[in-house]
Amino acid sequence: MSKNPKKDREDWYWPLGDLEYQHEIRDFFSGEAEMLGIITILWNRQELKLRAIYKRLISSRRPDYAMAIWDRQPTHQARRDLLALALHTTKLTKRQAGIIAYVVDKTKVLADRRNELIHAEYVVHARTDKLHAKVSSPRSNKPPKHQKVTEKDLQQIVDDLEHLIMATEAAWLAFSTKLEKKFSAALKKLAEEHGPLPENRQNDSDLPSLRQIHGAEY
Repeated sequence: MSKNPKKDREDWYWPLGDLEYQHEIRDFFSGEAEMLGIITILWNRQELKLRAIYKRLISSRRPDYAMAIWDRQPTHQARRDLLALALHTTKLTKRQAGIIAYVVDKTKVLADRRNELIHAEYVVHARTDKLHAKVSSPRSNKPPKHQKVTEKDLQQIVDDLEHLIMATEAAWLAFSTKLEKKFSAALKKLAEEHGPLPENRQNDSDLPSLRQIHGAEY
């Protein structure tokens, strides 16, 4: 303890979920918990988007072989490194290489922040009642840092992740086959002649409608 007891009290944190488990989280930080759940779900979706690009890059004739290589990687970083390796081992156009480099770089930035949030211990500042992520660096002996976490901060990460997923989907189109390009051109022509297709996005989504939409897609 320092020589300033008042400062010690001000810098004290209590561990969220330690006494009343889920009830503490639901009662006091349900918004932040929801945002963290969204980040987790969207991150897993991004992983699948990267997987699809890798499958297209390695071999369209032996997709099971490509997927076995990808799925055997133990961490996200290892899988991301596979995509980065494609810049040097796969025949790509300058445009395709630039797209892959962009997606890999942006994914790394968000991966670092996501890892901090998902693996942190969550604590509450005793004086301000503000939620903090207690972040420890695995390669450092320094004391952990307490990073304030708000719904606004987490929403920004959700927005960034959503934009990354869209960019990754667009990157996948850069490796489309001739048949897929013809199909896209036909859809574009159809939209020019009859107007754009109706938007799927709704302000107040309901599960039956989403189920119907996804059922039509898959």
